Amino acid sequence: MPEEPIPGRLGTEARRVKFPDGSHGVILVRAGLPQDEADLIAAQVWAEIQEDRPPAGTPSSPMGA
Repeated sequence: MPEEPIPGRLGTEARRVKFPDGSHGVILVRAGLPQDEADLIAAQVWAEIQEDRPPAGTPSSPMGA
């Protein structure tokens, strides 16, 4: 992925971000948003997803199968 943000539609940019677990991903943010704010948004989304996930090893968890 290029180092520079990629312009998107309607004032958005695709940004490469680092999540709290060390993994990387791509999110869409408002065009011109500083990278540290994009990383903060990614961390907030990551935390919300973790809250909704059942603990590993439980029958409803894909990791527990």
